[in-house]
Amino acid sequence: MSPTLQANVLSVFGWVIRGSFMAGILVLLVLIVQFLFKNKLEARWKYLIWLPVAIRLLLPWAPESSLSLYNVLSLEAIAPGFHQKAQDPTAFKNAVIAGETAVQRNRTLSPELNGATVPASSHEPGSVQKSGFWWSEIKNMSFIHMLLAVWLAGVLFFSAKTVFDQNRLKQALRAGRTIDTPFLSAVFQETKHLFGIKRNVRFVASERIPGPAVVGFFKPAVVISPSLLVTLQKDQLQLILAHEFAHIRRRDVAVNWMMHMILILHWFNPLLWFAIHRARQDQEIACDACALDRMMPQQKNAYGQTIIHVLEHLSVSHYRPGLAGLSATHKEMKRRLMMIRHFNKKSYRLSILGMGMILALGSVTLVNAKESGAESAPQKLQQNSKVAVDKENDIIYPEGNIDRELYKKELEKIQKKAEAAAKALTPEEKKYIEDETNRVKELSKETGDMYVLYHKYKDLNSGLDLSYWGGIEEFSAYEDYLKRASALEGSILKQPANLPAGYKFLSATIEGPTKGKFVDEVKAEGKKSGKPIYAKKIEWKEAADIRLKYTNGKDTLTFSKYTKDPEGSKKEGFFNDTLPEHIYPKSVFWYDGGKYEYGVSATSDIPRKEKIEILKAAVKK
Repeated sequence: MSPTLQANVLSVFGWVIRGSFMAGILVLLVLIVQFLFKNKLEARWKYLIWLPVAIRLLLPWAPESSLSLYNVLSLEAIAPGFHQKAQDPTAFKNAVIAGETAVQRNRTLSPELNGATVPASSHEPGSVQKSGFWWSEIKNMSFIHMLLAVWLAGVLFFSAKTVFDQNRLKQALRAGRTIDTPFLSAVFQETKHLFGIKRNVRFVASERIPGPAVVGFFKPAVVISPSLLVTLQKDQLQLILAHEFAHIRRRDVAVNWMMHMILILHWFNPLLWFAIHRARQDQEIACDACALDRMMPQQKNAYGQTIIHVLEHLSVSHYRPGLAGLSATHKEMKRRLMMIRHFNKKSYRLSILGMGMILALGSVTLVNAKESGAESAPQKLQQNSKVAVDKENDIIYPEGNIDRELYKKELEKIQKKAEAAAKALTPEEKKYIEDETNRVKELSKETGDMYVLYHKYKDLNSGLDLSYWGGIEEFSAYEDYLKRASALEGSILKQPANLPAGYKFLSATIEGPTKGKFVDEVKAEGKKSGKPIYAKKIEWKEAADIRLKYTNGKDTLTFSKYTKDPEGSKKEGFFNDTLPEHIYPKSVFWYDGGKYEYGVSATSDIPRKEKIEILKAAVKK
């Protein structure tokens, strides 16, 4: 390895050492804050408070400040000399040059090499001291070189292990079976819609992957083991899927990859191993909170019982970067169940205490210590230029000037691609995006109309170029529902004339389309407009999904109409779910060859023949 390349690698190693030391102190601070405010910080913010640790480890450079905690706790105070050698990228190169000079000088002065008598001046104390200094430098740099080699070996080992584990995970996913039974697909799609997931997500059954879990980021798949699946009731399956879709919505797999990459570079730091293990635990609890935020309050107890049920069937597994799932050890269960018991929907919103903690930690740990020594003019000029760039970045950083939801996403995302897109915006574009988004929100809320938004900079919209507002109508009176449904084109659901005695209308939901010709039209118009965000009101005349619910006070009868998956089964007629009868014996589905499928489910034992007749009477074509 050439001296220049060694110097560059040593510079990276020095950055890792400094970042690891500073992040280690920050980890201790986070743990102290979590302990002191364990009953005041909500689940989401206990997880987000790890954000400064990740930022500290990713920062290639940070401004100096007299407020920095590292003015008091510095690497130089703990390991004198090491900090300077690791920080200076030319230190190793200079030491090699000094060693070569010393060897060359010794050759000149040695009688055996040139046949001359050694001059008296060559034995002067000054010459001997310089030669000893060079040898000391070489010995010292050799020690750092040895540490560098050990670090590189560790990075290569964990990188290779990651590639191996990821390949095994991909093989296990490919070996899994896609779940395409109508009933399970309907439950899957319903839960997916509840969380507003627009991406294509596979539903896979596999015993080789510790599930339930989400595998993959760009092409996510929800994986569940068949042995667990057959033990679940419908409500339990919905709760498990809610947890997994919460992982997808929060992009936890991407966050796990980021944490894993950090851990590969800092494999030698036990504090960071513990911190990432703890952050994954807090991630699971924050995911529980996200799932509970989309549920009814009375479902909390059922959710906690479902987690316990899953743990009884879950074998112990190690964390993997490409996977996020409903898992926990028995020691972690107490914390999760306590959060679930005391969960309040308001607690998942913006927390002044949580935000304050993050800002307080960042203000003292995301800045470097103030240099006390005198600096040369070029060094000061270089530092001043860095500060100017940092201030410029602050001006165009998206958090402070855009929609609060986008701010939250950017705060959680912390991805280079999104930051680059935000930095490219002009102030006028920022203001336009904020005003237009707020306008559409208000219009949708006031009128109930459906709007589609085209995002020119899709990286600011989680990589998607379209988003939807409105298009979901809920009814508590059958007359109101029937009036609205009768105005729609295509088939609808109605109250069947042969409805079992004692059942009364409970609720109805009509959902507009998210696919069709209008999608291409909005994209084309949005691109033509050149605007950073383009909104269009969609006048839809045919529902994509309809649900009618009836109850007799004890049992529930549900009728569904939903858009058929083009890639699903083409089988026509009436059929039950293919799972064992003691698990899901109460659902019948009907596919007549069109683009919609219909279903009826009951929590009571209604004969299959009767359910078919009821379903046929409920569908009006």
